[in-house]
Order: sequence, then structure tokens, then C-alpha cells
Amino acid sequence: MIKQMLAVGVLSFLLTHQIVAQCVKGNCQNGYGTFKYQSGAAYQGNFKDGQIHGQGILYFSNGDKYIGEWENRYREGKGKLTFHNGDIYQGNFVRNEFNGHGVIEFANGDEFDGNFLDGQFQGKGTMVYANEDKYIGEWKNNLRHGVGKLILSNGDIQEGNWEKDKYQEEEQYPIADAEISDKNLRDCNETYCEQGRGIYNYPDGAEYIGSFENGKPAGHGTCYYASGDRYVGYWQNHGPNGEGVYTYKASGRSIAAIWRDGEAIRPLETLTAGTMGEEVAVEETDEVKIWSVVVGVSTYEHMPALRFTDDDAYRFYAFLKSPEGGALANDQIKLLIDEDATRNNILAALQETLLKADENDVIVFYYSGHGLEGSFIPVDYDGFNNRVLHDEIKQVFEKSRAKHKIIFADACYSGSLLAMKGLVTSTIEKYYASFRAAKGGLAFFTSSQGQEISLEDGGLRQGIFTHFLIRGLNGEADANQDKIVTIQEIAAFVSKEVRSYTAKVQTPVLTGNYDTNMPVAVIR
Repeated sequence: MIKQMLAVGVLSFLLTHQIVAQCVKGNCQNGYGTFKYQSGAAYQGNFKDGQIHGQGILYFSNGDKYIGEWENRYREGKGKLTFHNGDIYQGNFVRNEFNGHGVIEFANGDEFDGNFLDGQFQGKGTMVYANEDKYIGEWKNNLRHGVGKLILSNGDIQEGNWEKDKYQEEEQYPIADAEISDKNLRDCNETYCEQGRGIYNYPDGAEYIGSFENGKPAGHGTCYYASGDRYVGYWQNHGPNGEGVYTYKASGRSIAAIWRDGEAIRPLETLTAGTMGEEVAVEETDEVKIWSVVVGVSTYEHMPALRFTDDDAYRFYAFLKSPEGGALANDQIKLLIDEDATRNNILAALQETLLKADENDVIVFYYSGHGLEGSFIPVDYDGFNNRVLHDEIKQVFEKSRAKHKIIFADACYSGSLLAMKGLVTSTIEKYYASFRAAKGGLAFFTSSQGQEISLEDGGLRQGIFTHFLIRGLNGEADANQDKIVTIQEIAAFVSKEVRSYTAKVQTPVLTGNYDTNMPVAVIR
């Protein structure tokens, strides 16, 4: 196994010691092209400033192949590396190495699913062996090390502490220890904690609760800082090392990243992505239909509570049920609030509702709640697991056959929507006719850009972004006064009002490939 993992170093050498080579097709400076190396390797994909950068495929001269993301000639981000011997790795890369969550399928039938650090199994992971044995637990430098459980194919179980791939029979710290109350854990300032779990208090007031190795805090754990901040993830050398989430008490903002010696070296953009479920039957009709999923989460166990998100979702739901929002039938809209808004429920609702749309239809996703980079945070987020990745949502939207695709995301805090009353047939007909006239596409309207935090306001008693979103949808954004609010009009109105209200602290962003005349509301 170790020899197989060392092959990564050879691949890194091939990339970083590029000799005489040439561009044989396309734009290898800034664009898309094909580049061949003297070694026989070939790259096909995106370039920036003469460097491999973006999405691309590298065919190695030894028969290996990498497909995925690149940054300044390094494998960086999500990717898949297929070795010529049949091994396959899929997951996170940092500077050419496996870092973060990944899955490697070995040609001999073994499969590892877990955390990597600099190309090695490090932290929690599960190995399913070809002989049907299964190990669940902690790893260090590719070896079973720490608390773990081995389930043999004959049903026997070895559960407890492991050291350098060997099960320790004399002194065991069962996995059950990880579930006991913190107050019952060993004080590792007073007692030498060779292995297992315990508590360690630092001179600066920080408290670590988690795994120990050779008397030091190491492995998976939680550190509570004197400032009130909290880190949950992999710990080594008295600081964050590996995959983890750091949460600031003052702002409630969380950073999910791969860490090295306390420094976030790369945002954690990929956890285990949701898979598409069973095929959903498309409802083929000649008429235009709107399909929507509305999510609002206010009560979190591992994040600061939000004040208005549940109200926001209910009011946006009411807007979609009104003539101005399309008067959606019950079977065309799914509402998930608080305890119902789990990761699995959100992904299931997106697939089961939005994939019913045919080529004439419109799909709308509204989310209000906490967000981390690259993901939305459902109610069952535990500080580390169960994020809903943006990529998972994009997967559903890409699969949908709908002509128009719209996402409204108040990705940190939420606001209020005004309930609508009554049905006016002519108003609804005008709204759906405007969808037939527009060319379609995907529009993604988010409440803030980059690292900005989306704000809520006690005076408004709602999120600032959603407050102006609903005002715009109810008519204030209708700049040309044709009684139809387009995606371009709502974006211009909300951006202007939010930037003005927050003194330019928050800037909404509209992205995607869409017709600027795509309608989002009709005015009676």
C-alpha cells in the first residue's frame, strides 16, 4: 500500500521538471490548448499566463491519467488520478498531493474512504479490504493508529486502540469512550495519556478534547479557545492539521479548510457529495410550469441561531403561491423549515421536485440560512459533516431539463417576504407568457460576494438582502414599468439598495448564463 502511495512523488516530479515541450493545438498561453512534453506526456485543457490552470487532463508517459482542477501547474482542488496499475484516487488535491477527503480504490480490491494529509491516510477513515474485512477508525502515515474497530469477514470484532497497524490487546480504549461525557474523560495535564481520548488545557486558556498519541493531543478533536472560538477537526503539533472547521464566536463565521500547522492552506470545498437518487419521471406538458424548493433554517446546534430565516422561507413560499409568484400548485413546491431541512431532505427535495420539469418549465431554489464557502448549512450540520455543497445543487440544476433556472441564496442570514392575496387569471397568464418569450438559462443571485457576510437587521426584523428582494419582486424593481420584473431588474434594484443600506459592506452578486429578460415576478 505504501509503495502505491509513494507513486504520487514521482508524478509530482514529472510535473515540476518540465523540459523541452511544445503547444501543438489551441492557445497554451491564455485559453484552451494541447501541450506535449518531451517525456511523452500530454496535457489538454485550460491555461493562464502560460501555466496549466483551470480544468484539464494530463496523460502521463507511464500510462497514468489525471483529470480535474489545476492551479499554476499543480493539481489543486477536485480531481481523479488513475494509475496505470489500476489504482484510482478521487478527492481533494493540494500542491499535487492527496489532501482532505478522498477515496482510493486499489487494483487488489481494497478501498479506502477518509482523510488524507500530504498523500497519506491521516485521521479518520474506513478501509474495506478485498477479503471483506473492514476497519473503521483513526490512521497515521497510512497505518491504523489510534481508536478503531476491525470487523472481520467471519464476524469477529477487534475494537479499541491501535498502534502502528497493530491491535493493542493489553490496554484498550474502546470507541465507546468517544461517546462518553467530556467530564468523564482523563485529565491529560495530570495523567500521561499514551493513547485514547482525553482533555488537555493549554497555558493560554485553550482546552483540547479529543484523541492523544504518545502523550500529546493528536488526531480528531475539538479545541475551545479562551476567546470563545472553536475548532473541530484534525489536530497535531498543538494546532489544526488536516481537515477541520474553525468558528469565530464574535461573528459566527466558520472557515472549513485543510490546515497545516494552524494555517488554512486551502478552503475545504469538497466533502462526500450527495449522489443522484432514482430517476424522476419528467411531467411532459405544453404549458409552462414553475417548480420550486424553499428552504429556511434558523435553529442550529453547532452554529449561532438566526432570527428570521423560518419566517423568510414561509413568506417566499407564500409569494410563489400568489399570482405575482406564479400561483404554484401544492405538488410543484416543496417547503423545508428547520428540523425538516436536513442535508438528505434538501437534496431529495431538489431531485424529486425540480427534475419533474420539462423543456418549457421554470425551476426556482430559495435558501436562507448559514453558509460556508462552497456550501449551504442544513439543520443537521454538526460543525464538520452534512454540508450541502454548491456542486451538489449545480448537479441537480444541470440535470434538469427546465428552460429557466433561478437560485436565490441569502447565504448567511435571511429576511422577510410579504404574503400575497387573491388570484387574478390575467396576471398569471401574462407572467407565464413572458417565460415563453425569454431564451432561458441559469441565474444564481446571492446575497454577498467573496468573503462578505450577509447581514440581518433588527429594525427591519429581517435579512437585508431578502427584504429588498421581496420589495423588488413586488414591483419596486420594475424599472421600465411593463408590469414584469426581470432577473436583470431585480439584480440592479437589490444590489443598489443593499449596498446603500449597508454602506457598501454587503454587495449582492448575479452570476450565470441567462437571458436578462428572464421574468421573476409579475405586477398586478
